[in-house]
Amino acid sequence: MSDTTGKEQNASEPEGKMPEIDLGPVPPSPPPISLCKCILGSESQEEVIVSERKKLILSTVSRTENYLRERRIPELLRFLLTKLLAYRGKTPIAYAEQLINDCMLYRAGFGQAPVVYEDRHLEAVVKSFDPGQRGWLSAGQVRRAFKTLGLTLKDDLEERIPTDEVLKGLKVAQEEELYELLNAGITRKKHSKYTSSISSKDSK
Repeated sequence: MSDTTGKEQNASEPEGKMPEIDLGPVPPSPPPISLCKCILGSESQEEVIVSERKKLILSTVSRTENYLRERRIPELLRFLLTKLLAYRGKTPIAYAEQLINDCMLYRAGFGQAPVVYEDRHLEAVVKSFDPGQRGWLSAGQVRRAFKTLGLTLKDDLEERIPTDEVLKGLKVAQEEELYELLNAGITRKKHSKYTSSISSKDSK
């Protein structure tokens, strides 16, 4: 009887079927990984709607930044603050007013340039690069002197440059850079007291 029952059970099961194995409960699927929109296609990107008010604000900010950058307003404020910090008098407000007037006069081509470094400062820098009093500086020393003062060296240099020429070059570079700063954003003819003196002689 048992033999017939076992045969019936074997006959009911399809041949070649593996017995089922209990693997326990199925673990939950991990959460989906969010991808950056920059690596997705254009079709999957969501359209960003910017309101007219936000567009106006962004446009105003952009125009303001361009205005400040073109006219070098941050650099001008840094120059004025440097002069005020170097001032040791008791009337800083009056000094600031006079400084602005001097800058406006110099921009118009009148008066002395209210530069940061006085002649004694420039002379001290040149002497520091020539402790042996040779009377000349190498091209590398001149470049370092300009870099120390934050000035731009535009001309090509010889191997040896007399110290008096280096001092004159520092003065001219400082005055011309200040003139360019005061005239930032304004198209004008480049000004220099040396070029203006030459042109006045030619006109005579």
